[in-house]
Amino acid sequence: MKFTSRYTLKDLRELNRLTLEQVTGRTTISLERLKFLESDSTKIEASEMYHLSKLYNLSMNYIFFGKQIDFDRKLNEYLGGTP
Repeated sequence: MKFTSRYTLKDLRELNRLTLEQVTGRTTISLERLKFLESDSTKIEASEMYHLSKLYNLSMNYIFFGKQIDFDRKLNEYLGGTP
């Protein structure tokens, strides 16, 4: 399986040098919800996807939607590590 270069929600926040509180202040997403989505975005709502992709100025095609552990596993496999 080929791994497509994507970013997790936490990666995007950190790359933009934003705190959780700053993201919640710029979106309609609560702090608790944002923390959850950074670890498991499998149940992200369309409006949340929209706000975050606009905030980070990135197409939703480049955002990884899923569990952080799955992202880490896929990245490790792609880089030749053990699954």
